[in-house]
Amino acid sequence: MKIAIISDLHLGYARFESDSYIQAERAVDDASKKADIILCAGDIFDIKIPKLETLKKAVEIFNRAAVPVYAIHGNHERRARDMVNPVQLLSAGTGVKILHGDSDVFEKGGEIVQILGMGSVPEEYAEEALKKTMERFGKKEGAFSILMLHQSIRELVPGAKDEMSIEFLETLPFDLIVNGHIHETIVKLGGKFLIPGSTVITQLKKEEMAKKGYFLFDTKERKAQFVEIESRPFFYEEMKFDKATDSDVRERIRGRVGEIRKAHPDCLIAIKVDGTLKEGLAGTDIRLDGYENVFIENRLDVESLTSRLEKIRSGREASLSVRDLALRELREKTAGKITLFDGAELFEKLVEGADETLEYLEKHNKKESK
Repeated sequence: MKIAIISDLHLGYARFESDSYIQAERAVDDASKKADIILCAGDIFDIKIPKLETLKKAVEIFNRAAVPVYAIHGNHERRARDMVNPVQLLSAGTGVKILHGDSDVFEKGGEIVQILGMGSVPEEYAEEALKKTMERFGKKEGAFSILMLHQSIRELVPGAKDEMSIEFLETLPFDLIVNGHIHETIVKLGGKFLIPGSTVITQLKKEEMAKKGYFLFDTKERKAQFVEIESRPFFYEEMKFDKATDSDVRERIRGRVGEIRKAHPDCLIAIKVDGTLKEGLAGTDIRLDGYENVFIENRLDVESLTSRLEKIRSGREASLSVRDLALRELREKTAGKITLFDGAELFEKLVEGADETLEYLEKHNKKESK
C-alpha cells in the first residue's frame, strides 16, 4: 500500500496566501494519483479562525482528493476542548477524517493499515497525553500501524527540554510515526520516523530553501520517497559588512537581487545583513525597502556580545509560538492559585473575545454553585 504524508499547508498564510493554496492543491492532487490514502499531520490552516474564503478554498482542495484523507489539528488550529477548530469544519465539508485521540482502519487488497492520531497538545504534556491516548488504542492483529502527531521533538529543537523525544517514540509499538510542526524534511529511526515539512514558505529561514513536497511511503518495502511539488523558488542570503557605507550596503544588495531575479523572476528572497558601519552611521540610517518579495533583516551594528549570548540562551523560546509562551507563563503564575477553572482554557476564551470569556466563566460558576 502507498501512503502519502503531507503536513503544514498553512492555508491562508497572509504573506504568501496564494502560494499556500496553489502548492497545497498540487500536493493533494499529486498524492491522490500516487497513493492509496493521504495523511495530513496538522496545521492545514495558518490560524485557528480562518476567514471564510480560506475555509472555502480548503474544502475545494480536499474535495479534489480521490483517496481517503486522515488528518489531525496542529498548534495553529488548537483551541479549548469545548470549541470547534477549523480542521473539524473542514471535515464537515469534505470526506476528511479527523483522528484526535482516535484510530481508524483502512483496508485495500487484503492489506490493513491502522492509524492512531493525536493532534497538537502543549509540549510539556505531550508524552503523558500520548501514553493516555494509547491506553484506549487496541492494535489490530496483522495491521500496519501508524502514529500521526504534530509536536516539537526534543532532539530536533535547539535547547529543548520538555518536548517529546525520539528516544521515547522509538519505544512505541508502531511501524511508522509521522509528525508535522517542524518545517523541514526529516527522516529518523531508520526511516520509521518521518517529517515531510511544510508545503509553503512561512519563516523565511535558510532551511526553507529545501524543496517542497510530501513523502510517499510503501508499506511493503517499508521505504519512503520524497515527492517534490512545483513551488515558488526561495533564496536565503547572508551578507557581512565591515565599516560599510550606505552605498556599500545598497549596491551589494541590489546586485545580488538582480543576479537571482535574472534566473528566477518570481522568486522569494530573504537577506540577513550583518556587520559594522562606517563611524557616524547607525543601522537605522540604512533604508533597505522598496524591493518586491525581498525581505531584509537589518542587523547592522545592533548585536553586542551580550545580546548574542542572550539570543543563544533564549533559543528555545524562539522556537515556540507567542501563544505557547503566553500559556506557559500563565501556568507558572497561576499554579496552585486558581482551582475554579483551567487557566489555559480561560486564555483561549480571552483570545476569542469578551462574550466567549463571560460565557465560559458563567458556565463554571454554575457548576461550582450546584
